[in-house]
Amino acid sequence: MKPKGIRTTNIPKSDYLNYLKKAEEFLSTMQDSLIKGRWNSAGLNAIHSVISAADAVLVCFHGIRSTSPKHDDIIKLFSILIKHKDIDRNIEHLRKLIAMKNVVEYEQRLIAQAEAISLSKHAERFFEWAKLILPKGVT
Repeated sequence: MKPKGIRTTNIPKSDYLNYLKKAEEFLSTMQDSLIKGRWNSAGLNAIHSVISAADAVLVCFHGIRSTSPKHDDIIKLFSILIKHKDIDRNIEHLRKLIAMKNVVEYEQRLIAQAEAISLSKHAERFFEWAKLILPKGVT
């Protein structure tokens, strides 16, 4: 079921592994950035990791990903399409990261260490959940 009003594109379901690999690489770079005190890099890689992990879930189970310019639409897709006992908690991780995307990526201010650490925790939790619900034997 393709939700109305949200721009998506069809992706072969087997390609979810590519999105999961991207998520894992962004997460690794996030962790390296935290160690080196590169808070902005850590924050942005946390955000990109979660977007890629969310894409992996949507592609695997529904063969779509969001192409909407509004990043909030991925939250709507999850709310409508993903049925899992821990979905609400993980939508909240996704929401917190998406809410910071413009701040981290486009605003002139630098993010603080505490913000980078918070974003990284949300990213790690979301990524682990995504791996848990995706077919076994990956990454």
